[in-house]
Amino acid sequence: MIVIAAGIACSGGPQPVDKNIKDLEYGKFTDFRSTIPEYKELFNLIRATLSHNQVTFQGKTGPISGFAAGSAYPQIWLRDANTIIPASRYFYEIPYLRSWLIEHLAVQKDDGSLEDWLDSRGKTDKNTTETDQETSAVQAGGQISRVLGEAWLEEKINGAAVLSRLEKAMLYVLDHRFDRQRGLVTGAHTADWGDVDMEHPDQNAIYADSRTHRTCDIYDQSMFYGAARSLAGMFDGRGMKDKSRSWEEKAGSIQRNTDRWLWQEDKGFYRVHIHLDSLRHDFDEDGMFAMGGNAEAILSGLASEEKCRRIIESALARQKAFSISTIGGTLLPPYPKKFFKHPMMDDSFEYQNGGQWDWFAGRIVYAMFEKGFSRQAREKLLEIAKKDVANRGLYEWDSPDGTGRGSAFYSGSAGSLAKALFEGYFGLKISKESLELEPKLGPDSAVVHVYIPASDLFAAYAYQYDGQTGNIVLRYNSNFSGRGKIKVLMPDPGPGRISDNKNDRLSVRRDGARIPFVQSESGEDRFITIETDFQNHILEIKR
Repeated sequence: MIVIAAGIACSGGPQPVDKNIKDLEYGKFTDFRSTIPEYKELFNLIRATLSHNQVTFQGKTGPISGFAAGSAYPQIWLRDANTIIPASRYFYEIPYLRSWLIEHLAVQKDDGSLEDWLDSRGKTDKNTTETDQETSAVQAGGQISRVLGEAWLEEKINGAAVLSRLEKAMLYVLDHRFDRQRGLVTGAHTADWGDVDMEHPDQNAIYADSRTHRTCDIYDQSMFYGAARSLAGMFDGRGMKDKSRSWEEKAGSIQRNTDRWLWQEDKGFYRVHIHLDSLRHDFDEDGMFAMGGNAEAILSGLASEEKCRRIIESALARQKAFSISTIGGTLLPPYPKKFFKHPMMDDSFEYQNGGQWDWFAGRIVYAMFEKGFSRQAREKLLEIAKKDVANRGLYEWDSPDGTGRGSAFYSGSAGSLAKALFEGYFGLKISKESLELEPKLGPDSAVVHVYIPASDLFAAYAYQYDGQTGNIVLRYNSNFSGRGKIKVLMPDPGPGRISDNKNDRLSVRRDGARIPFVQSESGEDRFITIETDFQNHILEIKR
């Protein structure tokens, strides 16, 4: 039977929060203090969501630990579990990171296909309208490897190594869900990234059948591209160079074909999909901005830098044009009323047909932080936080005005927003092999401490910005033994463009001594970057 934890201080669950974070010393907790109180309230909702959905049960491969997808989804879903890792890694031990994936791989079909979900009763099922189960598993494997290292990929499941099973899953997509004429991954006609088809008014809407209209959509291409590159990286890490090159080549082919068939130069974003049959609509489907698939195109690396900029600008413009309370509107404009037969989607701005989803809003916000739109990303993250605080929880989706709908305690939202908050805004890029600090707080100030139980790594910093002088003081510390980079967003760059010959305008000191630094630009953002170890230093940036 599934056990859902009622509290957060339980065996195997998240560690209790240490309120004394100012000293930046080693501690088994993740917490922060910020001049933006809504971010801390959002963090509390993320923790509560994980705690509510925490599950343990006995599976085919032994004790299983993981997270239900939400109040209405008690199973462990592959796509959701992949999205949860950016949140769970800060609170939970190794079993919560990998045991659920081992169990999913243990029930892999002979052709490589993976199920959508499994539960404590040993039951499984798959929404065959979608094509992101296998790619989600591979992406999760890559994330887990960055936390644990790659040795676990050699672990055997029914005689086959984890890495071999992950590759088999990707080969299933190429063998069974691929249009060879166009060189693209295929799926059913759904709304953006969704799993509800346009034909059925009941549960059959999630299963492909003879009535299913086949398409090639931007979400599936983006997921496959990201998974192929992740798989290439895992093979490279195990010294399997030929395998790595092969999957990099497959990713490159998907990228080229996606640009050819799905990119719309006149609109500045990828079309939601192309049809593989004679179906045509009497409305402009290509004018719909599919935020889920386009956001994933940025995060996976499928979209070029210029395409990333145009996609982000489109997302910002569509939110304003349709008066959506956050940037989470997933399909704008949505399909017309009664286009979908299922009652959950038979109206516009309903569920996957134009509803707001933090699950994907977090992704586009993180993309904005990464691609030089940090000021706007900070604003959009704050909009989301205020909405969720007002709703007193993370819902599956929201109406255009921000009213919570669908399943409560939605884990995908928690994971996506945790990534935007900790990796985007706070800029904490921590793995077993590397550490980079990229605070993008701008005019805010904060003290941040994160801990990864699975690797016993912590990183902490205190960022203080002086609005009158424009000076920044950053104290930082970690038990990471290697060297890395600190890349600080400059909130007030001053007039004109910056370049290397203007370095004398700034004084950059570590522990009182001048050090070399590099100034750089990305989109609208400007940065100071230094190389450093992470053993208790003070960085001062003065104008």
